[in-house]
Amino acid sequence: MNEKIPSAKHVEKKSNKINIKIIALIIGLTMIDLIYGLYFFDGSYFDIKDGFFMAGMAGCGIASIFVAKRYRGSEMLGKAYLFLGLGFFAWFIGDVGYYYQQFVLGWDPYPSPFDIGFLVSYIFAILHLGLNTKYFRPQWNKTMKATIVVIPIIAVSSFSMIAYMEWGEYDELLFDLVYSNLFIVGTSATLAFAVVGASVFRHSVLKETWLLLAAGILLWTISDSVFFYLETIEEFTHNYPINSGWTACFMIIIYALYKHMKAL
Repeated sequence: MNEKIPSAKHVEKKSNKINIKIIALIIGLTMIDLIYGLYFFDGSYFDIKDGFFMAGMAGCGIASIFVAKRYRGSEMLGKAYLFLGLGFFAWFIGDVGYYYQQFVLGWDPYPSPFDIGFLVSYIFAILHLGLNTKYFRPQWNKTMKATIVVIPIIAVSSFSMIAYMEWGEYDELLFDLVYSNLFIVGTSATLAFAVVGASVFRHSVLKETWLLLAAGILLWTISDSVFFYLETIEEFTHNYPINSGWTACFMIIIYALYKHMKAL
């Protein structure tokens, strides 16, 4: 490959180790967010907790664009981080729309035209992970390919079965199942690519940084999966603890992207 990425010698000069103090800070802020959500936030209005959530999402998008610029010597990796940034901006727009419909207009935001933002965020995340992984492992083995196929199949089958048992039969059941499964496919495919990416990144030059980024995206997909399950059994609320999972994933991803910029 002729594209330029940091050499091992270059990376060694710039400490690429994960700072335990930063990880402890992320855990501490996540716990504060969780406790605040449980005891001081009822989810009936836009609160500082929502502002922190949205700031984290926007921060991921901005940091991704900065990393993309630093990778200008590599067309593939530059595109990968541009896609990641666009994914977070799409998610941001989707959530802005939801907040507007829910708190300003007083509407139930399901289904919403802003859902396209969430679906597009999965597409961009998959493109990011796919390009990153392909860069370091152009040829995928059967296990990697099977992971990409099997995880979404299990996710869609499990969700459809649980949804049918919880919802029962009604006129709009087919629409709700198909519509909901669009998001299940998105999050489970992103999860699958994150798992495959993590298996490849651990052998790369910037393994700590790339694994940290993959871990953040993995937490994003896990939080989404829990959200979809709670929505299916009609238990999710705006102040549910799983919201802190997204907040944590934003902080992890921003830290990983910051380390990327320091190493390039």
